[in-house]
Amino acid sequence: MSSDPAATLAAHVHRTRFVDLPPHTVLATKRDMLDTFGCLLGGTGQPGIPELKALALRWGGAEESRVVLLDRRLPAPQAALLHGSMAHALDFDDTLDHGGSIHPGAPVLSAALAAADLNPAATGRDLVLAHALGLDVACRVALASTVDRGWHRTAVMGVFGATVAAAKLLGLDEGQTLNALGIAYSQAAGNRQSILDGALTKRLQSGQAAAAGVQSAILAQTGFTGAHDIFTGQYGFFELYQPGGCEVGALTDQLGTVFRGDELSFKPHACGRPFHGALDAALALRRELGLDHDKPAAVTVRTGAGRWQEQFAAGKSRPTQIVEAQFSPLYLIAVALLKGQVGIRDVAGFEDTTVLDLAARIAAEVDPSWPHNKLQITIRTESGRSATMEATAPLGSPERPLSDAQLADKFRDCAASASRPIAAASVEDAIAAILDLENRRSAELVSLIV
Repeated sequence: MSSDPAATLAAHVHRTRFVDLPPHTVLATKRDMLDTFGCLLGGTGQPGIPELKALALRWGGAEESRVVLLDRRLPAPQAALLHGSMAHALDFDDTLDHGGSIHPGAPVLSAALAAADLNPAATGRDLVLAHALGLDVACRVALASTVDRGWHRTAVMGVFGATVAAAKLLGLDEGQTLNALGIAYSQAAGNRQSILDGALTKRLQSGQAAAAGVQSAILAQTGFTGAHDIFTGQYGFFELYQPGGCEVGALTDQLGTVFRGDELSFKPHACGRPFHGALDAALALRRELGLDHDKPAAVTVRTGAGRWQEQFAAGKSRPTQIVEAQFSPLYLIAVALLKGQVGIRDVAGFEDTTVLDLAARIAAEVDPSWPHNKLQITIRTESGRSATMEATAPLGSPERPLSDAQLADKFRDCAASASRPIAAASVEDAIAAILDLENRRSAELVSLIV
């Protein structure tokens, strides 16, 4: 067996049972599943998804795995591709804020749902366990990758979590799981240029990771082999993908004791997570200055160099399509100030000239002497009042978590944005099923949505 950390991960995945999960990890995992499945429903009708669905239906194939709001089964990798793309389409899905910068839930749950349909004996406990293990591995790979090199980390690192989830549900042994991870390494891909260019491949990349995870596990199950020195080999992941920017120990530190999925944040705003602290500040300023009755005459955003500077340079204060809107900080701040929320339909309303005009008037200042994560917003109203607010830990982070009730409301809001109406009873049944999933005899979730 290889001495690579991947071998340790494969052994851990194979040996871990549901009873080995701490109670708080079971709860955190179900909360992530609720959040991710809700985002998946909301993404069913988003741009790019109908095209992917039509292509999958045109190709056809073995009727293996269910797809939400689609009255037929598809080959398991295709089902995972669709679900992974749907779950990431709104950019409303979970985030590992502190160091990892990954949305692991979309590829992991999507692979798990597809694989569960290949194993009729899978129970709710099996699905929770697979998701917990997948989140843990995806987050560990992200935390070990310490330098931002422009990868779309949800795809490039999430593929390992998706593979783990599928491998666990398919009952792979330790050696097969290691091979599955090696096969997944050959498919690890995704870039953040898609964000800067407003491309629909941003959401597709999450689906590709989910599909690759399922395919990798199925191939390994048949005896197909993959590289074993996956992370630290001569041409391993860290040498090729993270030269000079890795912390190998993060892959296995406290493995089996700490499950990194417990540390995930959930988004209250339907857009890129780096902007949430600023949006919280903008909404607080709106309340303080009474912008329901007074209008902002001047808005200034001051920040340190970093991801915000990248977005400022892209010049997208006037987005023309949805991916641009999800990652245009000045537009999003204008939405928050004028609409009082940054929900799914608010972000998508990028033809609102009032919002666009305010976004174009926001002054953006970058101060290289500031820490990269420091940001202040100053507003002067038409009546002459002014206030300044500094962004803090964003709502939805472990420091400021969303409650179960807030997550359930978010689920309902996402379901209301699905490609077709979903019966209210189905929505409530799905919420109840996920929050009680460890007591369900079946891993089936997709069929609850009718």
